[in-house]
Amino acid sequence: MERFDTVVLAGGLGTRLRGEVSDLPKVLAPINGTPFLDILLNYLNKWDCVGNVIIAVGYMADKVIERYNNSTEYNYEILFSVEEKPLGTGGAIKKALQCVKTGDFLVLNGDSYTDLCLNAFMKKHIEKNAMMTVVLVEVDNASRYGKVKLDKENKIVFFEEKNSESSKGYINAGVYLIKKSLFGEVKENKVLSLEKELMPVFLDKDVYGYVSYGKFFDIGTPETYKAADMYLKEFC
Repeated sequence: MERFDTVVLAGGLGTRLRGEVSDLPKVLAPINGTPFLDILLNYLNKWDCVGNVIIAVGYMADKVIERYNNSTEYNYEILFSVEEKPLGTGGAIKKALQCVKTGDFLVLNGDSYTDLCLNAFMKKHIEKNAMMTVVLVEVDNASRYGKVKLDKENKIVFFEEKNSESSKGYINAGVYLIKKSLFGEVKENKVLSLEKELMPVFLDKDVYGYVSYGKFFDIGTPETYKAADMYLKEFC
């Protein structure tokens, strides 16, 4: 199985969680006593297709680096991409590419968990020769996330903005396989949102959706964070 380096986006400010976790970066927020990032790294550790893991850090970077620097408990090497100032999800990926050595690479949001078979996901990405493949999950209320629309070939047609209307639909789960060359023209050290600024432009390329039917959860709000103990109990 071909290996892919992985970027974990872990530099967010976690403003909405400050009332719950004030002394830690969001990715280290405890779930049943286990830092959320541990759950993601343990998940990645199950797959032979994972190469080096690059943790893109910013806010409270020292706490993340202190916990995982020189770690020997994983089957992969952990590297760090440190933002001196917040760069957004797109800018953080661009900076982390300095550490990525594979032609295609995996990206995970550091505040969400998606239970999917990485081998099957990567196989489909390679079969399609996609520039980018986005993991999608179906939820009953897509209003907080914004819907993703697909054509009959599962190519992403457009992203619908967040709105107040509660309805079922596919949403972006925050897991991506990307050809490194797709970021070739993205400027260095520029604040960019992957979701809002880059992905709508990337749709001119071959960008596909991959529907996952496994467990999906995020800790982006106090409500979902409090509920995470129940949903992610088996992984702690």
